[in-house]
Amino acid sequence: MKILKISNKLFLVLAFLVLTTFFVNNAGAEDNTLPAPQLVTNAWMFIIGYEADPKVLKKLLPEGLEPHPNNKVVLNMYTVPDASQTSGFGAYTLTYVTIEVKGHDSYAMGAPTGYPGRYFAYYFNSSPVMRKFTEAAGIPAEEGFTTTTVINGKLTANLMVDGKPFIESTADVGLDFAGVVGGHLNYFGHIETKDSIEVVKYPIPWIGKPVSTENTKVKFQMDKKHPLYKLKPKKVDWAVWIQGSFVYPQYQVIHETAKK
Repeated sequence: MKILKISNKLFLVLAFLVLTTFFVNNAGAEDNTLPAPQLVTNAWMFIIGYEADPKVLKKLLPEGLEPHPNNKVVLNMYTVPDASQTSGFGAYTLTYVTIEVKGHDSYAMGAPTGYPGRYFAYYFNSSPVMRKFTEAAGIPAEEGFTTTTVINGKLTANLMVDGKPFIESTADVGLDFAGVVGGHLNYFGHIETKDSIEVVKYPIPWIGKPVSTENTKVKFQMDKKHPLYKLKPKKVDWAVWIQGSFVYPQYQVIHETAKK
């Protein structure tokens, strides 16, 4: 009987180890991507809203989404230098370009109106782990490296793709936080299956602490033949240098179009 009890204990321990290994290795999906949601904390982001060509905006959106009447693009350039700032992504840098869309405004903390929805048109990320995660969720991830520096109150953010300059943005920024802002942002992407194109939504909760941001300038430095160049700014309307925390959530399918 004593030998039998020891064997049972060993069996339970071994079974626990096998199950633990299984769940750890399969925590994301069958392809071992990270699970959603994922948390990012205290990332310094340079976010810029500008006007672009409305004809270009309409062409870039999938069926099921329409450009917002303001014809706005939102550019975000930021870095996450320490892996401890994320729940699984590790350190990374990111520049993305989104198109504001009609009819999908979200909640803004303490405000009577929310923020317009944003469709991911371009997304340049330095981390292969994160690119794998976002590609599976319908975000058009490409490799790129972003840097942000603040020297004597002058902020400079640069995006490099294939070792070449793509976007440079600058602004004069302060040191003191100007309160706390937050709410939800509705982001969108699309996933192509064998039979259809799905428009997907990412409802993202966030909170941030901005500082004063003035004299913003944006330069598109990529080759004029690159498709992103068509989204170059016509006029910068607003910008903010902000330290924010947010979540990459599970996506939701909101529209499906059958392939012809």
